[in-house]
Amino acid sequence: MNIQQATRQIEGAVRAYLSKDEHGIYRIPTQMQRPIIMMGPPGIGKTAIVSQIADRLGINFVSYSITHHTRQSALGLPYIAESEYGGRTYKVSRYTMSEIIAAAYDAIEKSGIPEGILFLDEVNCASETLMPAMLQFLQYKTFGQHRLPAGWVIVTAGNPPEYNRAAREFDPAMMDRLKRIDVEPDLDVWMDYAVSHGVHPAITTYLANKPKSFYRVRAGVNGARMVTARGWEDLSRMIVAYGHEGLTVDQDLVAQYLQDREVAEDFGLYLELFSKYEDDYKVDQILAGDAVEKILARASSAPFDERIALVNLLLDALLQRVHDAQSRGEALERASREVDDATDELLGPQTASQAAAERICTKAAQAAADARAKGTADTSRQLVLAECAEALDSVRAEVGRWALGTAAGAPATALDAARSVLAARRDVLASDLVEASSQLDHALDFLDAAFGADAQETVVFATHLAVDPAFMAFASAHASTKLAEHGRALMFHERGLDLLKQADALERS
Repeated sequence: MNIQQATRQIEGAVRAYLSKDEHGIYRIPTQMQRPIIMMGPPGIGKTAIVSQIADRLGINFVSYSITHHTRQSALGLPYIAESEYGGRTYKVSRYTMSEIIAAAYDAIEKSGIPEGILFLDEVNCASETLMPAMLQFLQYKTFGQHRLPAGWVIVTAGNPPEYNRAAREFDPAMMDRLKRIDVEPDLDVWMDYAVSHGVHPAITTYLANKPKSFYRVRAGVNGARMVTARGWEDLSRMIVAYGHEGLTVDQDLVAQYLQDREVAEDFGLYLELFSKYEDDYKVDQILAGDAVEKILARASSAPFDERIALVNLLLDALLQRVHDAQSRGEALERASREVDDATDELLGPQTASQAAAERICTKAAQAAADARAKGTADTSRQLVLAECAEALDSVRAEVGRWALGTAAGAPATALDAARSVLAARRDVLASDLVEASSQLDHALDFLDAAFGADAQETVVFATHLAVDPAFMAFASAHASTKLAEHGRALMFHERGLDLLKQADALERS
Protein backbone atom coordinates (compact mmCIF):
# COMPACT_ATOMS: atom_id res chain seq x y z
CA MET A 1 0.00 0.00 0.00
CA ASN A 2 1.07 3.62 -0.35
CA ILE A 3 2.00 5.92 2.54
CA GLN A 4 -1.45 7.53 2.60
CA GLN A 5 -3.16 4.16 3.01
CA ALA A 6 -0.58 3.14 5.63
CA THR A 7 -1.32 6.32 7.60
CA ARG A 8 -5.02 5.47 7.74
CA GLN A 9 -4.29 1.90 8.81
CA ILE A 10 -1.87 2.92 11.57
CA GLU A 11 -4.05 5.72 12.91
CA GLY A 12 -7.04 3.39 12.94
CA ALA A 13 -5.08 0.74 14.84
CA VAL A 14 -3.79 3.23 17.43
CA ARG A 15 -7.27 4.63 18.01
CA ALA A 16 -8.67 1.10 18.38
CA TYR A 17 -5.89 0.10 20.81
CA LEU A 18 -6.58 3.18 22.97
CA SER A 19 -10.37 2.77 22.88
CA LYS A 20 -11.91 2.22 26.35
CA ASP A 21 -15.29 1.04 27.56
CA GLU A 22 -17.47 2.84 30.10
CA HIS A 23 -15.32 1.43 32.93
CA GLY A 24 -12.10 2.78 31.46
CA ILE A 25 -10.91 -0.69 30.41
CA TYR A 26 -9.16 -1.01 27.06
CA ARG A 27 -11.45 -2.77 24.61
CA ILE A 28 -8.44 -4.62 23.21
CA PRO A 29 -6.41 -5.94 26.17
CA THR A 30 -2.84 -4.66 26.26
CA GLN A 31 -1.34 -8.11 25.73
CA MET A 32 -3.45 -8.53 22.56
CA GLN A 33 -2.46 -5.20 21.00
CA ARG A 34 -0.12 -6.40 18.31
CA PRO A 35 2.88 -4.17 17.64
CA ILE A 36 2.66 -2.62 14.19
CA ILE A 37 5.56 -3.13 11.81
CA MET A 38 5.88 -1.08 8.62
CA MET A 39 8.11 -2.72 6.06
CA GLY A 40 9.26 -0.60 3.17
CA PRO A 41 12.21 1.08 1.46
CA PRO A 42 14.01 3.97 3.19
CA GLY A 43 13.03 7.60 2.81
CA ILE A 44 9.31 7.29 2.08
CA GLY A 45 8.15 9.02 5.28
CA LYS A 46 7.52 6.17 7.72
CA THR A 47 8.80 8.05 10.77
CA ALA A 48 7.08 11.30 9.81
CA ILE A 49 3.61 9.80 9.51
CA VAL A 50 3.80 8.14 12.93
CA SER A 51 4.89 11.35 14.68
CA GLN A 52 2.08 13.25 12.92
CA ILE A 53 -0.46 10.62 14.00
CA ALA A 54 0.63 11.05 17.63
CA ASP A 55 0.37 14.82 17.26
CA ARG A 56 -3.13 14.61 15.78
CA LEU A 57 -4.30 12.27 18.55
CA GLY A 58 -2.76 14.43 21.27
CA ILE A 59 -0.61 11.64 22.73
CA ASN A 60 3.10 11.25 23.46
CA PHE A 61 5.62 10.22 20.83
CA VAL A 62 8.99 8.62 21.62
CA SER A 63 11.27 7.52 18.81
CA TYR A 64 14.38 5.33 18.80
CA SER A 65 16.50 3.74 16.11
CA ILE A 66 17.34 0.23 17.26
CA THR A 67 20.61 0.19 15.32
CA HIS A 68 21.93 2.81 17.76
CA HIS A 69 21.42 0.53 20.75
CA THR A 70 23.40 -2.25 22.35
CA ARG A 71 21.85 -4.97 24.45
CA GLN A 72 22.84 -3.09 27.62
CA SER A 73 21.31 0.27 26.65
CA ALA A 74 18.06 -1.32 25.52
CA LEU A 75 17.73 -3.95 28.26
CA GLY A 76 19.28 -1.99 31.15
CA LEU A 77 22.46 -2.60 33.14
CA PRO A 78 22.76 -5.54 35.57
CA TYR A 79 23.36 -5.03 39.28
CA ILE A 80 23.45 -7.29 42.34
CA ALA A 81 20.55 -7.07 44.77
CA GLU A 82 19.44 -9.10 47.78
CA SER A 83 16.14 -10.93 48.08
CA GLU A 84 14.72 -13.20 50.75
CA TYR A 85 13.21 -16.56 49.77
CA GLY A 86 11.98 -19.12 52.29
CA GLY A 87 13.66 -17.29 55.15
CA ARG A 88 17.05 -17.16 53.48
CA THR A 89 18.75 -14.18 51.81
CA TYR A 90 20.16 -14.55 48.31
CA LYS A 91 22.13 -12.31 46.01
CA VAL A 92 20.26 -11.97 42.71
CA SER A 93 20.77 -10.21 39.41
CA ARG A 94 18.54 -7.25 38.67
CA TYR A 95 18.50 -4.77 35.80
CA THR A 96 18.20 -1.02 35.80
CA MET A 97 15.30 0.35 33.78
CA SER A 98 15.81 0.28 30.03
CA GLU A 99 16.59 3.66 28.49
CA ILE A 100 13.72 3.08 26.05
CA ILE A 101 11.16 2.26 28.77
CA ALA A 102 12.40 5.17 30.88
CA ALA A 103 11.90 7.55 27.93
CA ALA A 104 8.20 6.63 27.86
CA TYR A 105 7.84 7.38 31.58
CA ASP A 106 9.78 10.64 31.12
CA ALA A 107 7.33 11.69 28.40
CA ILE A 108 4.38 10.95 30.69
CA GLU A 109 5.91 13.00 33.50
CA LYS A 110 6.59 15.95 31.22
CA SER A 111 3.28 16.03 29.36
CA GLY A 112 0.90 14.71 31.98
CA ILE A 113 -0.59 12.49 29.23
CA PRO A 114 -0.51 8.75 30.10
CA GLU A 115 -0.77 7.38 26.55
CA GLY A 116 1.61 7.46 23.61
CA ILE A 117 3.35 5.79 20.70
CA LEU A 118 6.77 4.21 21.00
CA PHE A 119 8.32 4.18 17.54
CA LEU A 120 11.26 1.86 16.92
CA ASP A 121 13.00 2.32 13.59
CA GLU A 122 15.10 -0.26 11.74
CA VAL A 123 13.72 -2.88 14.10
CA ASN A 124 14.82 -5.80 11.93
CA CYS A 125 18.41 -4.52 11.89
CA ALA A 126 19.08 -4.98 15.61
CA SER A 127 22.45 -6.46 16.50
CA GLU A 128 22.70 -10.20 17.00
CA THR A 129 23.10 -9.79 20.78
CA LEU A 130 20.12 -7.42 21.04
CA MET A 131 17.72 -9.35 18.82
CA PRO A 132 16.52 -11.89 21.46
CA ALA A 133 15.63 -9.05 23.87
CA MET A 134 14.02 -7.17 20.99
CA LEU A 135 11.81 -10.12 20.12
CA GLN A 136 10.84 -10.49 23.78
CA PHE A 137 9.88 -6.82 23.89
CA LEU A 138 7.71 -7.05 20.78
CA GLN A 139 5.96 -10.10 22.19
CA TYR A 140 5.55 -9.11 25.85
CA LYS A 141 6.27 -5.33 25.89
CA THR A 142 9.00 -5.78 28.48
CA PHE A 143 12.71 -5.13 28.52
CA GLY A 144 14.20 -7.16 31.36
CA GLN A 145 11.95 -6.69 34.39
CA HIS A 146 10.36 -3.45 33.19
CA ARG A 147 7.16 -3.18 31.18
CA LEU A 148 6.09 -0.46 28.78
CA PRO A 149 3.35 1.65 30.43
CA ALA A 150 -0.24 0.66 29.67
CA GLY A 151 -1.72 2.85 26.97
CA TRP A 152 1.47 2.88 24.89
CA VAL A 153 1.32 1.47 21.38
CA ILE A 154 4.41 0.00 19.75
CA VAL A 155 4.91 1.00 16.11
CA THR A 156 8.04 -0.18 14.35
CA ALA A 157 9.60 0.21 10.93
CA GLY A 158 12.00 -1.93 9.01
CA ASN A 159 13.68 -2.15 5.62
CA PRO A 160 13.48 -5.28 3.47
CA PRO A 161 16.85 -7.05 3.11
CA GLU A 162 17.30 -5.80 -0.45
CA TYR A 163 17.60 -2.24 0.91
CA ASN A 164 19.70 -2.97 4.00
CA ARG A 165 22.37 -5.64 4.28
CA ALA A 166 21.96 -5.70 8.08
CA ALA A 167 18.25 -6.49 7.84
CA ARG A 168 16.97 -9.93 8.71
CA GLU A 169 13.60 -11.57 8.34
CA PHE A 170 11.63 -12.36 11.50
CA ASP A 171 10.63 -16.00 11.84
CA PRO A 172 6.99 -16.91 11.05
CA ALA A 173 6.09 -17.37 14.72
CA MET A 174 7.24 -13.82 15.46
CA MET A 175 5.47 -12.33 12.44
CA ASP A 176 2.26 -13.99 13.65
CA ARG A 177 2.46 -11.71 16.69
CA LEU A 178 2.90 -8.51 14.65
CA LYS A 179 0.54 -6.40 12.57
CA ARG A 180 2.48 -6.03 9.31
CA ILE A 181 1.98 -3.17 6.84
CA ASP A 182 3.99 -3.16 3.61
CA VAL A 183 4.57 0.34 2.24
CA GLU A 184 5.73 1.27 -1.25
CA PRO A 185 6.63 4.66 -2.76
CA ASP A 186 3.76 6.20 -4.75
CA LEU A 187 4.40 9.32 -6.82
CA ASP A 188 0.73 10.25 -7.28
CA VAL A 189 0.11 10.26 -3.53
CA TRP A 190 3.34 12.14 -2.86
CA MET A 191 2.53 14.75 -5.51
CA ASP A 192 -0.79 15.55 -3.81
CA TYR A 193 1.12 15.93 -0.54
CA ALA A 194 3.87 17.97 -2.20
CA VAL A 195 1.55 20.53 -3.80
CA SER A 196 -0.44 21.02 -0.59
CA HIS A 197 2.68 21.25 1.62
CA GLY A 198 4.59 23.79 -0.41
CA VAL A 199 7.24 21.56 -2.00
CA HIS A 200 9.16 23.73 -4.46
CA PRO A 201 7.36 23.90 -7.82
CA ALA A 202 10.56 23.05 -9.68
CA ILE A 203 10.48 19.63 -8.02
CA THR A 204 6.79 18.93 -8.64
CA THR A 205 7.08 20.03 -12.27
CA TYR A 206 10.21 17.96 -12.84
CA LEU A 207 8.70 14.82 -11.30
CA ALA A 208 5.49 15.25 -13.29
CA ASN A 209 7.66 14.96 -16.40
CA LYS A 210 10.16 12.43 -15.02
CA PRO A 211 8.23 10.11 -12.69
CA LYS A 212 10.91 7.41 -12.88
CA SER A 213 13.29 9.80 -11.08
CA PHE A 214 11.06 9.98 -8.01
CA TYR A 215 12.49 6.98 -6.20
CA ARG A 216 15.68 5.06 -6.88
CA VAL A 217 17.73 2.86 -4.61
CA ARG A 218 20.41 0.86 -6.37
CA ALA A 219 23.86 -0.49 -5.63
CA GLY A 220 26.93 1.37 -6.79
CA VAL A 221 30.71 0.96 -6.62
CA ASN A 222 30.94 3.44 -3.75
CA GLY A 223 27.76 2.35 -1.97
CA ALA A 224 24.04 2.70 -2.56
CA ARG A 225 22.84 5.46 -4.88
CA MET A 226 19.61 6.79 -3.44
CA VAL A 227 16.86 9.17 -4.47
CA THR A 228 13.94 9.10 -2.03
CA ALA A 229 10.80 11.06 -1.18
CA ARG A 230 12.62 12.33 1.91
CA GLY A 231 15.48 13.54 -0.27
CA TRP A 232 13.15 15.51 -2.55
CA GLU A 233 11.35 17.17 0.37
CA ASP A 234 14.57 18.03 2.20
CA LEU A 235 16.04 19.44 -1.02
CA SER A 236 12.88 21.54 -1.47
CA ARG A 237 13.31 23.10 1.96
CA MET A 238 16.94 23.87 1.19
CA ILE A 239 16.05 25.48 -2.16
CA VAL A 240 13.49 27.70 -0.42
CA ALA A 241 15.91 28.63 2.38
CA TYR A 242 18.70 29.39 -0.13
CA GLY A 243 16.29 31.61 -2.03
CA HIS A 244 15.45 33.62 1.09
CA GLU A 245 19.14 34.05 1.84
CA GLY A 246 19.99 35.04 -1.73
CA LEU A 247 22.21 31.97 -2.21
CA THR A 248 22.61 29.99 -5.41
CA VAL A 249 21.64 26.33 -5.49
CA ASP A 250 24.39 24.56 -7.41
CA GLN A 251 24.92 21.03 -8.65
CA ASP A 252 26.97 20.07 -5.57
CA LEU A 253 24.08 20.96 -3.26
CA VAL A 254 21.56 19.02 -5.35
CA ALA A 255 23.83 15.94 -5.30
CA GLN A 256 23.90 15.97 -1.49
CA TYR A 257 20.16 15.21 -1.44
CA LEU A 258 19.68 13.31 -4.71
CA GLN A 259 22.41 10.73 -4.31
CA ASP A 260 22.18 9.33 -7.82
CA ARG A 261 24.43 11.14 -10.28
CA GLU A 262 22.11 10.77 -13.26
CA VAL A 263 19.07 12.19 -11.44
CA ALA A 264 21.06 14.91 -9.67
CA GLU A 265 22.60 16.20 -12.89
CA ASP A 266 19.31 16.08 -14.77
CA PHE A 267 17.40 17.92 -12.04
CA GLY A 268 20.23 20.42 -11.58
CA LEU A 269 19.96 21.41 -15.24
CA TYR A 270 16.17 21.62 -15.00
CA LEU A 271 16.39 23.78 -11.87
CA GLU A 272 18.54 26.29 -13.73
CA LEU A 273 15.92 26.44 -16.49
CA PHE A 274 13.10 26.72 -13.97
CA SER A 275 14.86 29.59 -12.19
CA LYS A 276 14.95 31.38 -15.54
CA TYR A 277 11.18 30.90 -15.86
CA GLU A 278 10.75 32.45 -12.39
CA ASP A 279 12.70 35.50 -13.51
CA ASP A 280 11.00 35.80 -16.90
CA TYR A 281 7.39 35.26 -15.83
CA LYS A 282 6.40 37.90 -13.30
CA VAL A 283 3.98 35.83 -11.24
CA ASP A 284 3.19 38.73 -8.89
CA GLN A 285 2.11 40.81 -11.88
CA ILE A 286 -0.02 38.00 -13.26
CA LEU A 287 -1.79 37.51 -9.90
CA ALA A 288 -2.33 41.27 -9.59
CA GLY A 289 -3.93 41.35 -13.04
CA ASP A 290 -1.08 43.46 -14.45
CA ALA A 291 0.57 40.95 -16.80
CA VAL A 292 2.05 42.74 -19.81
CA GLU A 293 1.41 41.59 -23.37
CA LYS A 294 5.01 40.38 -23.66
CA ILE A 295 4.49 37.81 -20.87
CA LEU A 296 1.14 36.73 -22.31
CA ALA A 297 2.63 36.28 -25.79
CA ARG A 298 5.54 34.24 -24.45
CA ALA A 299 3.22 31.94 -22.49
CA SER A 300 1.00 31.40 -25.54
CA SER A 301 3.91 30.29 -27.71
CA ALA A 302 5.88 28.40 -25.03
CA PRO A 303 6.54 24.65 -25.30
CA PHE A 304 4.44 22.37 -23.13
CA ASP A 305 7.02 21.83 -20.37
CA GLU A 306 7.47 25.60 -19.97
CA ARG A 307 3.70 26.07 -19.79
CA ILE A 308 3.43 23.45 -17.05
CA ALA A 309 6.27 25.15 -15.18
CA LEU A 310 4.32 28.41 -15.33
CA VAL A 311 1.19 26.66 -14.08
CA ASN A 312 3.18 25.34 -11.12
CA LEU A 313 4.57 28.78 -10.34
CA LEU A 314 1.03 30.16 -10.19
CA LEU A 315 -0.16 27.22 -8.09
CA ASP A 316 2.70 27.63 -5.65
CA ALA A 317 1.98 31.32 -5.09
CA LEU A 318 -1.77 30.82 -4.69
CA LEU A 319 -1.58 27.77 -2.46
CA GLN A 320 1.05 29.33 -0.23
CA ARG A 321 -1.30 32.24 0.39
CA VAL A 322 -4.31 30.00 1.01
CA HIS A 323 -2.40 27.68 3.36
CA ASP A 324 -1.04 30.65 5.27
CA ALA A 325 -4.58 32.00 5.63
CA GLN A 326 -5.81 28.58 6.79
CA SER A 327 -3.11 28.47 9.49
CA ARG A 328 -3.98 31.97 10.65
CA GLY A 329 -7.67 31.04 10.78
CA GLU A 330 -6.97 27.93 12.86
CA ALA A 331 -4.73 29.97 15.15
CA LEU A 332 -7.46 32.56 15.71
CA GLU A 333 -9.98 29.81 16.49
CA ARG A 334 -7.54 28.33 19.00
CA ALA A 335 -6.89 31.74 20.56
CA SER A 336 -10.63 32.43 20.75
CA ARG A 337 -11.21 29.17 22.63
CA GLU A 338 -8.54 30.13 25.15
CA VAL A 339 -10.17 33.53 25.67
CA ASP A 340 -13.64 31.99 25.98
CA ASP A 341 -12.37 29.47 28.56
CA ALA A 342 -11.12 32.41 30.65
CA THR A 343 -14.39 34.36 30.37
CA ASP A 344 -15.16 34.42 34.10
CA GLU A 345 -11.69 35.71 34.98
CA LEU A 346 -11.69 38.31 32.19
CA LEU A 347 -15.02 39.61 33.47
CA GLY A 348 -13.63 39.85 36.98
CA PRO A 349 -11.48 42.41 38.80
CA GLN A 350 -8.52 44.07 37.11
CA THR A 351 -5.90 41.91 38.83
CA ALA A 352 -7.66 38.65 37.97
CA SER A 353 -8.14 39.74 34.34
CA GLN A 354 -4.47 40.58 33.89
CA ALA A 355 -3.45 37.30 35.51
CA ALA A 356 -5.75 35.35 33.17
CA ALA A 357 -4.39 37.12 30.09
CA GLU A 358 -0.85 36.44 31.23
CA ARG A 359 -1.64 32.80 31.89
CA ILE A 360 -3.20 32.01 28.50
CA CYS A 361 -0.43 33.93 26.73
CA THR A 362 2.26 31.96 28.57
CA LYS A 363 0.46 28.68 27.90
CA ALA A 364 0.30 29.37 24.14
CA ALA A 365 3.93 30.47 23.99
CA GLN A 366 5.00 27.30 25.80
CA ALA A 367 2.98 25.09 23.42
CA ALA A 368 4.67 26.75 20.43
CA ALA A 369 8.12 26.41 22.01
CA ASP A 370 7.52 22.74 22.87
CA ALA A 371 6.44 21.97 19.29
CA ARG A 372 9.60 23.58 17.92
CA ALA A 373 11.80 21.82 20.46
CA LYS A 374 10.32 18.35 19.95
CA GLY A 375 10.32 18.66 16.18
CA THR A 376 7.55 16.07 15.83
CA ALA A 377 4.79 18.45 14.69
CA ASP A 378 4.79 19.28 11.00
CA THR A 379 5.50 22.82 9.81
CA SER A 380 1.84 23.78 9.39
CA ARG A 381 1.07 22.69 12.97
CA GLN A 382 4.01 24.68 14.30
CA LEU A 383 2.82 27.72 12.35
CA VAL A 384 -0.66 27.48 13.89
CA LEU A 385 0.81 27.34 17.39
CA ALA A 386 3.15 30.26 16.70
CA GLU A 387 0.33 32.38 15.24
CA CYS A 388 -1.87 31.55 18.23
CA ALA A 389 0.89 32.58 20.66
CA GLU A 390 1.36 35.84 18.77
CA ALA A 391 -2.39 36.60 18.86
CA LEU A 392 -2.62 35.89 22.58
CA ASP A 393 0.43 38.04 23.25
CA SER A 394 -1.50 40.90 21.60
CA VAL A 395 -4.46 40.02 23.83
CA ARG A 396 -2.24 40.22 26.92
CA ALA A 397 -0.92 43.61 25.84
CA GLU A 398 -4.42 44.97 25.15
CA VAL A 399 -5.72 43.75 28.51
CA GLY A 400 -2.78 45.56 30.10
CA ARG A 401 -3.79 48.76 28.30
CA TRP A 402 -7.39 48.22 29.42
CA ALA A 403 -6.22 47.98 33.03
CA LEU A 404 -4.39 51.29 32.63
CA GLY A 405 -7.40 52.89 30.98
CA THR A 406 -5.53 53.47 27.71
CA ALA A 407 -7.13 50.78 25.51
CA ALA A 408 -8.59 51.99 22.23
CA GLY A 409 -12.37 52.39 22.25
CA ALA A 410 -12.56 52.18 26.07
CA PRO A 411 -13.87 48.58 26.30
CA ALA A 412 -16.05 47.91 29.33
CA THR A 413 -14.30 44.71 30.38
CA ALA A 414 -11.04 42.88 29.81
CA LEU A 415 -13.06 40.28 27.88
CA ASP A 416 -14.22 43.00 25.47
CA ALA A 417 -10.64 44.20 25.08
CA ALA A 418 -9.42 40.67 24.35
CA ARG A 419 -12.15 39.96 21.83
CA SER A 420 -11.54 43.27 20.05
CA VAL A 421 -7.95 42.20 19.35
CA LEU A 422 -9.06 38.91 17.83
CA ALA A 423 -11.85 40.61 15.85
CA ALA A 424 -9.34 43.02 14.31
CA ARG A 425 -7.15 40.07 13.26
CA ARG A 426 -10.17 38.35 11.72
CA ASP A 427 -10.89 41.49 9.71
CA VAL A 428 -7.33 41.49 8.35
CA LEU A 429 -7.62 37.79 7.50
CA ALA A 430 -10.94 38.35 5.73
CA SER A 431 -9.36 41.13 3.65
CA ASP A 432 -6.46 38.84 2.72
CA LEU A 433 -8.89 36.11 1.64
CA VAL A 434 -10.74 38.56 -0.60
CA GLU A 435 -7.41 39.47 -2.18
CA ALA A 436 -6.56 35.77 -2.61
CA SER A 437 -9.89 35.28 -4.39
CA SER A 438 -9.04 38.19 -6.67
CA GLN A 439 -5.62 36.65 -7.40
CA LEU A 440 -7.33 33.40 -8.35
CA ASP A 441 -9.54 35.31 -10.79
CA HIS A 442 -6.51 36.99 -12.34
CA ALA A 443 -4.67 33.67 -12.67
CA LEU A 444 -7.67 32.10 -14.42
CA ASP A 445 -8.02 35.16 -16.69
CA PHE A 446 -4.36 34.85 -17.66
CA LEU A 447 -4.60 31.11 -18.35
CA ASP A 448 -7.76 31.65 -20.42
CA ALA A 449 -6.07 34.36 -22.46
CA ALA A 450 -2.84 32.42 -22.93
CA PHE A 451 -4.14 28.91 -23.52
CA GLY A 452 -7.96 28.94 -23.60
CA ALA A 453 -10.59 28.09 -20.99
CA ASP A 454 -10.64 24.39 -21.91
CA ALA A 455 -6.91 24.06 -22.54
CA GLN A 456 -5.07 21.21 -20.88
CA GLU A 457 -2.88 23.65 -18.93
CA THR A 458 -5.99 25.19 -17.37
CA VAL A 459 -7.38 21.76 -16.52
CA VAL A 460 -4.07 20.74 -14.90
CA PHE A 461 -4.20 23.98 -12.88
CA ALA A 462 -7.78 23.31 -11.78
CA THR A 463 -7.05 19.66 -11.02
CA HIS A 464 -4.22 20.45 -8.64
CA LEU A 465 -6.45 22.96 -6.84
CA ALA A 466 -9.24 20.40 -6.60
CA VAL A 467 -7.09 17.87 -4.71
CA ASP A 468 -5.92 20.42 -2.14
CA PRO A 469 -8.18 20.32 0.97
CA ALA A 470 -7.19 23.80 2.18
CA PHE A 471 -7.94 25.35 -1.18
CA MET A 472 -11.30 23.61 -1.50
CA ALA A 473 -12.27 24.90 1.96
CA PHE A 474 -11.25 28.38 0.83
CA ALA A 475 -13.14 27.99 -2.46
CA SER A 476 -16.35 26.90 -0.75
CA ALA A 477 -16.32 30.04 1.42
CA HIS A 478 -14.90 32.54 -1.07
CA ALA A 479 -15.91 31.24 -4.48
CA SER A 480 -15.38 33.80 -7.23
CA THR A 481 -17.31 34.28 -10.45
CA LYS A 482 -14.34 33.05 -12.45
CA LEU A 483 -14.03 29.95 -10.34
CA ALA A 484 -17.72 29.18 -10.85
CA GLU A 485 -17.21 29.55 -14.60
CA HIS A 486 -14.41 27.00 -14.40
CA GLY A 487 -16.45 24.60 -12.28
CA ARG A 488 -16.68 22.20 -15.16
CA ALA A 489 -12.88 21.99 -15.33
CA LEU A 490 -12.67 21.51 -11.58
CA MET A 491 -14.95 18.48 -11.92
CA PHE A 492 -12.58 16.88 -14.41
CA HIS A 493 -10.13 15.52 -11.86
CA GLU A 494 -9.74 12.29 -13.80
CA ARG A 495 -9.17 14.20 -17.02
CA GLY A 496 -6.48 16.22 -15.29
CA LEU A 497 -4.70 13.08 -14.13
CA ASP A 498 -4.85 11.72 -17.67
CA LEU A 499 -3.26 14.91 -18.96
CA LEU A 500 -0.44 14.65 -16.46
CA LYS A 501 0.20 11.13 -17.71
CA GLN A 502 0.12 12.38 -21.30
CA ALA A 503 2.72 14.97 -20.40
CA ASP A 504 4.94 12.18 -19.11
CA ALA A 505 4.37 10.15 -22.29
CA LEU A 506 5.30 13.15 -24.45
CA GLU A 507 8.50 13.60 -22.47
CA ARG A 508 9.49 9.96 -22.97
CA SER A 509 8.63 9.85 -26.69
